[in-house]
Amino acid sequence: MKLSSYLLPLSLVLGLAGTGSAIAQPQTKLVQDLPKSLIQAIWCSALFFEESYYYDEGSEDMVHYEDLAFDLGADIDTVLLEDHGFRQEEVDEIWSVFDAGAYDLTMEDDESFLAQLELCEANYDALL
Repeated sequence: MKLSSYLLPLSLVLGLAGTGSAIAQPQTKLVQDLPKSLIQAIWCSALFFEESYYYDEGSEDMVHYEDLAFDLGADIDTVLLEDHGFRQEEVDEIWSVFDAGAYDLTMEDDESFLAQLELCEANYDALL
């Protein structure tokens, strides 16, 4: 996948910066050299996954957010494994850190979580 396919709309990057994502978005040495847009896609997928837990099992909303998370996550896994040479264990660790960060954000600042989730969903097609 070419680097140009990692570019996000400026509104998403600026919008998430305005919602406190720099503070909330987790950091790990494993992602420090990745393009910021790829890191943002990982974060959005984690937010979608976390949001799916809010709804009743099997509900339309639960399935919607789970599908967003897993579809985007599968594309991210491919990029990390094939384009960036990560091992599966490293990819799993990245997901663990970002999923935990999304959970923490829902517990600490639900308003910021929802604002970031809305921006991610509105810009879903541009994430990868």
